[in-house]
Amino acid sequence: MIMEESHPEIKEPIGVIGYGVEGVSTCRYLLDRGFTDITVFDRKEPLGLDARIRFGGTGTPGAAGGYLNGLAAMRTVFRSAGVRPDLPEIAGFVRKGGTLTSQIGLAFALAGKDRIIGVTGTVGKGTCCSLLADMLAEAGIPAALGGNIGVPALDLAAGLPAGEKLILELSSFQLSALSQSPAYAAVLRTTTEHLDWHPDRAEYWLHKSRLVSAQGEKDVLAYCADAEGSAWIASQSRARKIAFGSGEEIRIDEREVRWIKRGFKIPLSATRLKGAFNLENIAAAGALALELGAEPRDVVAAAMAFKGLEHRLEFVRERSGVSFYNDSYATRPEATIGAINALKDAPLGLILGGSEKHADFAEMAEIIAGAGHVKAIALIGQTAGRLGEELRAARTRLATASEMGGIGIQESKACSTLEEAVDFLMGRIGKGSVALSPACASFGMFENYKERGKAFKRLVAGL
Repeated sequence: MIMEESHPEIKEPIGVIGYGVEGVSTCRYLLDRGFTDITVFDRKEPLGLDARIRFGGTGTPGAAGGYLNGLAAMRTVFRSAGVRPDLPEIAGFVRKGGTLTSQIGLAFALAGKDRIIGVTGTVGKGTCCSLLADMLAEAGIPAALGGNIGVPALDLAAGLPAGEKLILELSSFQLSALSQSPAYAAVLRTTTEHLDWHPDRAEYWLHKSRLVSAQGEKDVLAYCADAEGSAWIASQSRARKIAFGSGEEIRIDEREVRWIKRGFKIPLSATRLKGAFNLENIAAAGALALELGAEPRDVVAAAMAFKGLEHRLEFVRERSGVSFYNDSYATRPEATIGAINALKDAPLGLILGGSEKHADFAEMAEIIAGAGHVKAIALIGQTAGRLGEELRAARTRLATASEMGGIGIQESKACSTLEEAVDFLMGRIGKGSVALSPACASFGMFENYKERGKAFKRLVAGL
């Protein structure tokens, strides 16, 4: 098991694997502190690479002339989040005594665990972190927000003012080799994700558990007790635990979240958010905010004022009786299920599909097949064919189980563009809602979920 150094002593020559957002931030940090012997290792030579930084090479891992050739000559290596820590070249580097770390590892070392609040899970991380930041701001508690959302962690940790907390949204990629844990953590609903990167669910959960596995008895962990993955991850921590869920001390049902011991509640109807799933985000953020010194009134006020995040079940506009929602951040089936349940009060047209991450669509297909308000589905991207097969199979199973000759009209169509998808749904819905909630990543048709969401909003604005 390869783990990163907790408090790395940075020695040159330095290697930075991956030159995405984290890699660029890491190089900037090193250059600003006078390090000059830096090599970037990436499959493709980056455009605009600083002249003070060398480029390592191109190719594929393990191949002659592979892009990690030359790693053994480094003394310190920073692994970017999308790079597996168990690649043979990295393992060889560590065996020979090299120091392996990452942007997140160094951020922990700089800020100190007592000032860091880490949040992970399969769904809701960005919303939870943003809610928590607003709750702390309402209480006058200074905190910076970054990590997988917004500003890179190292950019914030390097200049964090005294007394300020650091809220970090952290993915399984960022956590995969982390050997430290924050004093405050939240584990949101965790199911299965990124099976194009993780070989199985067990590893996905294991890597998520790195957030809490080094916590001590004085630390705090809020977790979703209603999800098997979240409960397992919580079991790996020695922290004081605060559970939220249907039968817990922070009680959640479809209408509200209640703090039983604190004696207050937040109804979903009192907020600007749609979808009962957001009650879990409110519960997790509120649990940590209260632990950090906020009062119940601060938690309530911030939750009621929070407008939601762009691309998260974002209302775009209404036209001719149809309301359009941009839920492009729904890159996993669980998020799309949440959108389907949130928009159940009117006929719904769905845009599903994108790039392949080998997600399990079976449960989502069953829910769609049985949802009377889902009238039409436009399928796009690489997964359109597999999604169509899953939907047909689910409808057949449901019809057979209910001994019905049919289960209502629910059309689906494979569409080659977003424009075609919107046109198809507009012709089928009449009055109701149309939601881009793809359950898949966007690569192939779009650079990322943000570009996909922006494209959808431009399209809808021009109708």
